[in-house]
Amino acid sequence: MSDLMYYSLYRYLLVFAFLVCFCAAAQAQRTQRIGLQLGSASPIGDFKKDRFEDDYPPMARRGVNVQGTYRVDVKPYLAVGASAGFRFHRFDMDAFAAPDDELALRRVATGWKSTYALADLHLQTPPGQLYGFVKGSLGTARNKSPEVQVDTPYGPIRRSSDTTLALAYGIASGFTIQNGRFLLTVDIGLLATQPTFVVTNAQGVKSTLKQPMHTINSMLGLSYTL
Repeated sequence: MSDLMYYSLYRYLLVFAFLVCFCAAAQAQRTQRIGLQLGSASPIGDFKKDRFEDDYPPMARRGVNVQGTYRVDVKPYLAVGASAGFRFHRFDMDAFAAPDDELALRRVATGWKSTYALADLHLQTPPGQLYGFVKGSLGTARNKSPEVQVDTPYGPIRRSSDTTLALAYGIASGFTIQNGRFLLTVDIGLLATQPTFVVTNAQGVKSTLKQPMHTINSMLGLSYTL
């Protein structure tokens, strides 16, 4: 991992630690909420492209995103918190090697994976039975690229898998419906990270791949007020 990456992660950890300490100091007198969100993650930009002129086209399919959340209201219009989640996308093997391709004797592929932790800042309308919000997030993601192999009569086509850390950020907006201690949340937003993978082909040649993994996420969540 480069010195720049270490420095960037160090800065994030300082910000995250500050927010955690801030939440801990405020929790005795502020409203706290924990929740779970589930939704779809649609690749955008280079993450969804299937350009065969590229050595390693990403070919990411629409995936799923699930995350746990924690939030503390600081002011009627301001809240801070944290979220941690998992995002998964299948590799589009049918586009890479068609099922009816007689040269494809065997096709195997894993998926794109991201496990992430984010510090969140919420700007919201005054809480009531229905209120809106905008959320900004900053953190880190542990990303894994897919392993792909297609066996042909002339030899295998292969790319290895790699796992690496990268900065992650997001922005989202939505609304919340409150019923007693329970809150139903609907939001849509961006989750972005751009890791650098080292990929090996069937001939053992290594390549460095800087791969954007940006998605638009549509999420539905349920929170509980402590």
